[in-house]
Amino acid sequence: MDMYMPNCTGVEVARIIRQHCEFLSIPIVYLSGETNVALQVDAMRLGGDHFLTKPFNPVFLNTIVKSKIERYRALRRSMYHDSLTGLLNHSSGKNMLEVLLSGIVHEGGFLSVVMLDIDHFKQVNDRYGHPTGDQVIRSLSWLLKQRLRKHDMICRYGGEEFLIGLPHADAEQAFSIMERIRHDFSQIHHPHGDGHFLTTISAGIATYPLAHSGDALIKAADRALYQAKHGGRNRIHLNDD
Repeated sequence: MDMYMPNCTGVEVARIIRQHCEFLSIPIVYLSGETNVALQVDAMRLGGDHFLTKPFNPVFLNTIVKSKIERYRALRRSMYHDSLTGLLNHSSGKNMLEVLLSGIVHEGGFLSVVMLDIDHFKQVNDRYGHPTGDQVIRSLSWLLKQRLRKHDMICRYGGEEFLIGLPHADAEQAFSIMERIRHDFSQIHHPHGDGHFLTTISAGIATYPLAHSGDALIKAADRALYQAKHGGRNRIHLNDD
C-alpha cells in the first residue's frame, strides 16, 4: 500500500491491522514516493515488512510480493500444522474443534470427538528406532486423511495421539468409521530391515450433545480411550456417559 492515501496514512492502516491477532503475520509492503529515510524506518517499525520507493521496477515488485507471500504461507503452516504429518497441531486442533462445535450448536445435530492412540508405541520406538516410529505415525496420518471426509478435523494431538472431529456423525456412525480404520491400520505392514511388523490403535469416542464444550468432549473421549486401553487395546470404546 501507499504511504499517503485519502483520509489516512499507510502507517495508520498498518497499526490498525497489527492490533488484530489473526493479521499479525500478514506481510505489509509499502510502495511510495516517500524518500525520507527516517519516515521509511518509522513505517517499518510500526508494522511494515518492506519499503519500496517509486519509480519501481515491476519485476522487482513482483519478486518482493511473491517472496513475502511464500514466506507468509510457510510461517502459517509451521504455526498451525504438525511438521511430521502435516496435520493440524495441538492448539490448532482444539481451536478447530471449537469452531466445529459452534456450527453444530447453531445448526443442530451431532459432533463426535475421537481420541486415538497407537498401542505400545514406546515399544515400537525402543525396538525399531525413532525414525521407524515416525514412519508409523505418518502411515496412520495418511490413512486417516484417506478415510475421513474433507470436512472432518484431524489433529496430531501429541506424540502418538490424535484428535479427530466428526461433524454430523452420531456415536454409532463414528464407531463404525473408526472401527474400519482400526481394522485397516492393523493390517498395514510396517517395513523394518529385511522384514516388517504390525501394530494397532485404540480409540475413545464422545459425542455432542452428551458433552457441551470442546474441552468436555476431549476429556470424555480421553476417558473412553483409557477404557479401550484398559480393556486390552486394539479396540474402539464409546464414552459410557
